[in-house]
Amino acid sequence: MHCLARSAIKFRLLHVFSIVGIIAASTEGTLAHEFWIEPDASQIAVGEEFTATLNVGQDLSGSTYSYLPPRFERFTVTAGGSTKPVESRVGDNPALQMRIEDPGLQIIAYQSKVEGLTYASSEKFQQFLDYEGLDWVLDAHKERSLPAENFRENYTRFAKSLVQVGPYKTDDFNQDHAVGLPIELVAMNSPFEPGRERLEVQLLRSGLPLENIQIATFQRKTDGSVSRRLTRSDANGTADILIDSSGFFLVSAVQMEAIDPEQSAEAVNGRIPVWKSLWASLSFRLQAD
Repeated sequence: MHCLARSAIKFRLLHVFSIVGIIAASTEGTLAHEFWIEPDASQIAVGEEFTATLNVGQDLSGSTYSYLPPRFERFTVTAGGSTKPVESRVGDNPALQMRIEDPGLQIIAYQSKVEGLTYASSEKFQQFLDYEGLDWVLDAHKERSLPAENFRENYTRFAKSLVQVGPYKTDDFNQDHAVGLPIELVAMNSPFEPGRERLEVQLLRSGLPLENIQIATFQRKTDGSVSRRLTRSDANGTADILIDSSGFFLVSAVQMEAIDPEQSAEAVNGRIPVWKSLWASLSFRLQAD
């Protein structure tokens, strides 16, 4: 029996180490990929169990991440005024499995560790900037006399997802709010309010509104089709998005910041990261009436 137990533990550790190896090997090739939390249901009854996966990919298709604490700074659920860490087993996939015994909105939040990538060509950098609506970055890159290729960028993911437990009610326990992520999207209304067809979201950086940032809304409908709609945040960091049909929604925004505005090509040499990108996402699922 002890031999079987040791074998099971050994197998699980090997599985986890293999996952870490695969992720480490693929990090350098991750360009303009969204990161999101996807619950299997976003409107559940009190006492019902739900799961949520950590996902990376494009157009709401890609790979899932296992529960690996070395990969994140924070993985929490906030509800009823308190925040608790997600405590799954190492290697679990889905990364979150919970049973909620109290009604109200559950705000799942995830902050990744800082990761890095190298742009081997200027074309890849340009494609990323075009897709994320970050046109100003290329001019700033040239003004800093940075190299056109073989330069590094750091990136960090800040994902949120909403799950409504029990019927929606118009009180604070059923409303999204800022949970302290360095950059985050906040739903100013509840997507679970019956009859709501539009949702106002606000993009915050260190608690302050971010103006003129591209906000992308992905929707995967029940037939599997995926759409992407674009808008930009206003002076209050807010944007209005359409949620008039059922499906899975991902709202996403990317902010690019210079790590050291005074860095020059001579100081970089392809080893020191010159940019950092901050990826905010907010997801939820709306079921058919």
